[in-house]
Amino acid sequence: MRKPSLASALRHEVRRLAAREVRTALKSLRRVERRIQTLRLEARDREKGLAKVERKLARLATRSRSRRRTSATPSLPPVEIRALRARLGLSRVKFARLLGVSPGSIFGWERGASVPRPDSVARLLTLGKRQTKKAPAGVRRQGGRRGTRRRGSRVKR
Repeated sequence: MRKPSLASALRHEVRRLAAREVRTALKSLRRVERRIQTLRLEARDREKGLAKVERKLARLATRSRSRRRTSATPSLPPVEIRALRARLGLSRVKFARLLGVSPGSIFGWERGASVPRPDSVARLLTLGKRQTKKAPAGVRRQGGRRGTRRRGSRVKR
């Protein structure tokens, strides 16, 4: 058996140590590759979930747009509500009784702080002078009558 030379012994040792270093480096590299693969799978799953949510959101948006378009009762701006009440010559309280709502609701509608419900809008749109004449007891028109006294006022003699 032949004795290895110093050069061949060193070459062999260098190869052995290099192979060992490569194996160690590859082991951590494989660990990183596995982690990247799991992250890719998680990202793909999240993208699918996000796409699903976006489709649902788009469906809801189209539904709400179609519902808004098919709304049977349009909304009234505050100026029109105020003008209608003035045209009918009713106080806020009497106008509220006629519509079946509270005077505070009328105040909010006229200020623009709130919006009438669809059923109230429908009643507002159908209001006319004839209906106010047929109004229930306690709801009478203001003004235009002589000799009527307001509550708390005195007659000058």
